Amino acid sequence: MLSAFFQDNVTTSAPLSTNIHEPQRLSLARKLNLLVMFCLTQFIDTLSMSALLSAIPALEASMGMTEIQSTWVFSGFRLTFTSFLLISGRLSDVYNPKTVFIGGVSTLGILSLCAGFVYTAVPILVLRAITGITSAMTIPSALKLLVKVFPDPLEQARAVGFFAGCGAVANMGGLVVGAMFVQRVSCHWVF
Repeated sequence: MLSAFFQDNVTTSAPLSTNIHEPQRLSLARKLNLLVMFCLTQFIDTLSMSALLSAIPALEASMGMTEIQSTWVFSGFRLTFTSFLLISGRLSDVYNPKTVFIGGVSTLGILSLCAGFVYTAVPILVLRAITGITSAMTIPSALKLLVKVFPDPLEQARAVGFFAGCGAVANMGGLVVGAMFVQRVSCHWVF
């Protein structure tokens, strides 16, 4: 289905280029694999933000948080995420966006795993704030890499549309997923 969507302007062979400034053409399978990886990252970033909303009452009860502290679990993430989004975009421009992307995704995974095992208020607030910074590193670098992978304007528009669509679906589905985790397993699975 995705391959037919991108097939009209894509060459499937990867010819060798003699000019080192000309970007190497990637195969359709490689492009689609990268698109799925970037969209999955966008999905996970957005899901982790919206799934937390349905878990806040359960977090208050299980960790003995005050209402102000539980608000900062969500707000600390959003504040650091939005504050570091422009800085992360600049890092992706100045340095290799692949390195910024891999660093952001791997650190986000480690910090989210650590947050799932925390049962006190202050460490969870700190971990969520740092998680906002690492989450902000993934989105600008993924967009920069998408533009490199899909140089054709039509393909680029389709890829960015898929990328944005994954964020929208995760934003809506995160509330449901978060509620299911709280109901069935534990509020700590939301992280």
